[in-house]
Amino acid sequence: MSSEGRTRARFRLLGPVELQTDTGHVVLTGKQGALLAILLLSANRVVSVQRLAESLWGEPLPSSPSSRVRMLISDLRRTCIAAGDNLIRTQRPGYVVRLTPDQLDLARFLDCVAQARKAAAGGDPETAVTRYDEALSLWRGAPLVGIDGSFVQAETARLEELRLGAVEERASAMLEMGRYAEAITELTAVVADHPLREAAHGQLMLALHRSGRRADALAVYRTLRERISEELGLEPERDLQRLHQRILTSDTMPEPRGTALGSSGTTPKPPRHQPDPVAAPVPRQLPAPPPHFVGREREHAELDRLARDQAKNRVAIAAISGTGGMGKTSLALRWAHDNIELFPDGQLYVNLHGFDPSSGPLPAHVALRHFLGSLGVPAAAIPAGEEAQAGLYRSLVAGRRLLVVLDNARDVEQVEPLLPGSPGCVVVITSRNSLPGLNATHGASLIGLDALTRAETRRLLGRHLGEPRIDADPDSAAVLVEHSDGLPLAISVLTARAAMHPGFPLSVLAEELRSPATRLDALQAGDLSTDLRATFTSSYEALHPAAARLFALVGLAPWPDISLRSAAALAGLPASRTRVLLQDLEAANLINQHRPGRYRTHDLVRLYAAERAESDRPDHERAEALTRLVDSYVRTACAGDRLLYPNRPFAARISAEPVQEEFEDAASAWGWFEDEQSSLIAVQRLAMKLGMDAAAWRLAWAMDTYHKRCQHEVRIESWQTALAAAERLGNPSTRAFAHWYLGYAYAQASRAGDGLEHLLLAFRLFEQEEDLTGQAHTSHTLGFAWLARGEPERALPHVENALRLQRELRDPLWEANALSAAGWCHAQLGHYPKARSYCEQALELFQKYEDLNGESATLDSLGYIAHWARQHDQALGYYGRCLELRERLGNAYQGADTLVRIGDVHHETGRPTAARDAWQRALDLYHKQHRAAEAENVQEKIRRLAVRSSAPNGPSDPAAPADH
Repeated sequence: MSSEGRTRARFRLLGPVELQTDTGHVVLTGKQGALLAILLLSANRVVSVQRLAESLWGEPLPSSPSSRVRMLISDLRRTCIAAGDNLIRTQRPGYVVRLTPDQLDLARFLDCVAQARKAAAGGDPETAVTRYDEALSLWRGAPLVGIDGSFVQAETARLEELRLGAVEERASAMLEMGRYAEAITELTAVVADHPLREAAHGQLMLALHRSGRRADALAVYRTLRERISEELGLEPERDLQRLHQRILTSDTMPEPRGTALGSSGTTPKPPRHQPDPVAAPVPRQLPAPPPHFVGREREHAELDRLARDQAKNRVAIAAISGTGGMGKTSLALRWAHDNIELFPDGQLYVNLHGFDPSSGPLPAHVALRHFLGSLGVPAAAIPAGEEAQAGLYRSLVAGRRLLVVLDNARDVEQVEPLLPGSPGCVVVITSRNSLPGLNATHGASLIGLDALTRAETRRLLGRHLGEPRIDADPDSAAVLVEHSDGLPLAISVLTARAAMHPGFPLSVLAEELRSPATRLDALQAGDLSTDLRATFTSSYEALHPAAARLFALVGLAPWPDISLRSAAALAGLPASRTRVLLQDLEAANLINQHRPGRYRTHDLVRLYAAERAESDRPDHERAEALTRLVDSYVRTACAGDRLLYPNRPFAARISAEPVQEEFEDAASAWGWFEDEQSSLIAVQRLAMKLGMDAAAWRLAWAMDTYHKRCQHEVRIESWQTALAAAERLGNPSTRAFAHWYLGYAYAQASRAGDGLEHLLLAFRLFEQEEDLTGQAHTSHTLGFAWLARGEPERALPHVENALRLQRELRDPLWEANALSAAGWCHAQLGHYPKARSYCEQALELFQKYEDLNGESATLDSLGYIAHWARQHDQALGYYGRCLELRERLGNAYQGADTLVRIGDVHHETGRPTAARDAWQRALDLYHKQHRAAEAENVQEKIRRLAVRSSAPNGPSDPAAPADH
């Protein structure tokens, strides 16, 4: 059928993710379903590759996320085409699905709900119910069933909220029509599934009451109130309380007008905890709550818990800390206003100006005088000394249920005199310092604030600017969200600037934010209270000079995550002294130790630190700090590489200086490369920028052993940079090395065609230099490249040439490597006896010279040869020894490949349980290593095993048998 004659595809999200065409329907699950769901949720809007990757995997992203997204898009397109349609289009910077409203159930649902609301607003509840029925009929169960991704939980909650909102609105229309019985039936089911949903409870109470079931309506309220009180420590919303009161009094006589007296004519007693108005005033000093507030559920719950504990035999104290602009005061005030009924004896508030650049911290005695006056003490009666003031203050608040908010505190010394001394009071302190001393001396709960999530930042932006303005330019709004980096003050500044010019497009602000050079300028609105740079300045200027210097220098690092070792290199200080200074920065919430020995700064704070380095540190100091940083990485990486590859050829020529004892063993070296993988590439780029070409080249060399096991694309990038450095250095031998390794990297990344060109050029350069060792190794790698192309017959002459040269050079270890490679070539050509002979000779040499890497690779080859020769017990023996060595070496990357082959042997010999165990171990490793293609291959093996497939598996090819 032609495309013109086909029915348009329809997509479903309100249930399992589904594609429907005239040829049938397909339900999509897993990452493929997740990818389609993301595109459909943004239908008719381009979704960038970066956003797709973040939504699919979250943080940390897997290696080469763009390539993985493109692979998934290709698979999804094939699925759609197989179902009869393909609407996924490529459009920079990502992909888009172009749909009409009737092609997506979510769009049809929203359209029906909009029509229903219009009818309800126009006084036509019958039409409204009909439209709500149409909308709700589109739901086929829980949304987004069967898919996975970091976005699923939030989107499922959002869609479910849309459905529940429609159900509640439909119930309102039914109540207006007098269809109470139906409303009761449906609302009873809703409150059973959502026992804390107050709107539905209110509708059910109203329906029951109007049906003449007042007792049942009151029972619904009692059940809800008990549950909210028990689970949340709260009371129902005021609207629900008022409805409850109206139902309670609906059949009683109204109170006499104009009086609040009881029947006896006497004034009723005040409720418990109500203070005597003559004895002391009730302070109500809280500033207004923030007009816009999102997130902080965990911190809010911790404050709730603290308030519930106030009756215990101590003062309940919470210290909220975080970077300037993180929203500490907003959280404190929002929570205080939400819980104001818990403090009938009043609320005291003072801004302690702990980091005020103009006035300095407020002295405790000034704050005490303010509190005492608020509690009714005449100025003449306030004692002169701070200690006496504090004693009188504690006496006045004793026995009261009082909230004390100490905002913007500098340190423990400033707040201690302001702490009540008896139970019943709750104290909430905000500070840029973490105030651990309060926990040690007063048992305070320390609540640290981190940045808002992307979703929370987007919600906050929408509340400030309004959704229409956001929807008018979603791309610019996304830039505002990204570069405000979850800092509430940054959003406030941006929205204040946007409000000053309501006619300006958001793209004006977005353009300023895109460049790091102008980002902090964009985040100031003209006064100190809304100037992000001024906020950071007050924290910076409160630091000890040595800590301030380290803070500025850390801002020079071109990545956000830095180790103690790197910080010490930047500062030029011993690690012990640097650790103490980092603790000072951590206490000031300017840096966060997210793992032992590893520190991270908020992106905007890091920009500010870089500005301070530029303005406060002289040029030579900055240059020396960065040079020390690069040299430290080169030194450490070379030391780590020596442990990972102890017999590496040319190691002495490339890294001649004595190697320091940086690591305990190969496993700790591997862990360091894992931690620093992104930093290392950034350091290499920094070395090029500084003109440190030799360092850039040596870094590529030092990273190669790690990269070739697990980071093929990064390995190519590293050697491209090294080649550029080698060209600038002008040394033919160095150029030959760079071409050799770049060709090697291309071949291992399945780009052997690109690799062969560089390898042949490297061989010619080594010939010109009469470097037999270089020729031997390049010949070896040329054999590897032809093997990677699946042409062992063309690989064999190069490998045999490498063997000849290594024997001529009398290098027994690399003779062993060449023998192993030749054995592998013969195995690929089906010459199993000859292959085994070569590999056994190689194994003997590797064992003699204790080269465990080479021994493990050759054992792997012998296992493969034995497997193809149907000598299964021998194959398992070889593979088992290989796996043991790889585990000892910490080589989990190739160890995973060996586990797959062990599973293959077990499967072929009728041992499904053993096969499944081996494959599952390999699968777990592949997932940890973010190797999607390999993981999918093993998952397919496990699935086939589960359905008892009779088709035998041949042995899997080793990742690189000649690649030691």
